[in-house]
Amino acid sequence: MNFSVIIPVHNKAPHLYRSIESVLRQTHRSFELIIIDDASTDGSRSILNGFEDKRIRFFQRNTPGPGGYAARNLGIKEANYEWAVFLDADDTWEASHLDDIYSTILEFENVEIVSTNWNTSKNDTKTEIHELKKFKNKYSEFSLTDFFYTKSLMWTGALAIKTDLLKRAGLFPEGKCKRGGDMDTWIRCLYKSQKNVFINIVSATYYKDSVNQVTDNNKNPAIRICAEDTIESIRSKTGDKILLKAIDVYCASFAFNMSVNLLRRNGGLAINCIRMIESSSVRYKVLAKLYVYKLLLSLKLK
Repeated sequence: MNFSVIIPVHNKAPHLYRSIESVLRQTHRSFELIIIDDASTDGSRSILNGFEDKRIRFFQRNTPGPGGYAARNLGIKEANYEWAVFLDADDTWEASHLDDIYSTILEFENVEIVSTNWNTSKNDTKTEIHELKKFKNKYSEFSLTDFFYTKSLMWTGALAIKTDLLKRAGLFPEGKCKRGGDMDTWIRCLYKSQKNVFINIVSATYYKDSVNQVTDNNKNPAIRICAEDTIESIRSKTGDKILLKAIDVYCASFAFNMSVNLLRRNGGLAINCIRMIESSSVRYKVLAKLYVYKLLLSLKLK
């Protein structure tokens, strides 16, 4: 089985060797590596030209797209194989990553999304993902409802999705969001997928101390949920009360976290996110927590 590995690159020169070498060292050898230089200006292209593996295919974009979404979409459209696998240019895989995914695809009939456990790294210290510690079995099937409760079940550098599913779901939201587009994409894919499996093996690492990070709250704060239109569309179509409750929990989590960031910066609240919470009891709980946080923050500042 072959995989299409897609790496968008925008000004990631210090990390390229680490990231690309982690792909080329995979024990599963059957893949193409699609690298899209997304209008880098820091010499990334010169470093990329130094890789000569025959499985690498290079593409160039002249205008950078926020979040790398347009670059990823180009990679999906150029992909030759049934499964797309993603990695950002500053993150890494363990050597067994593709083999773990391959084994899972063989194990579960009709699976369309496979995700693996992952960790974070900062200052050379790796940390487990707290949300994922509750999973004890090697394999766990999961749904869109499960994802709303446990967002870490899908992270871009630790998953594989059928290329056709990505296209049916509408690809990444290029031109729509500066960040949060990955979540929007995963929600749309999960809504349409037949079966999804989580592998409880840590096989990818997200580096928090990389240059030019999209998820930097100081330089690129999140003020709205990119998946807002997607969520409202699902709400209008489903009568599943369990799913609707999970959506409110998901929106509440984002509303709280975004509001905390705004309170630290300018004293504001993520009003649009709070309005997305349909349950009045859930909304009041979020507002109460934010009131307490604002009070503690004001006392700390005095």
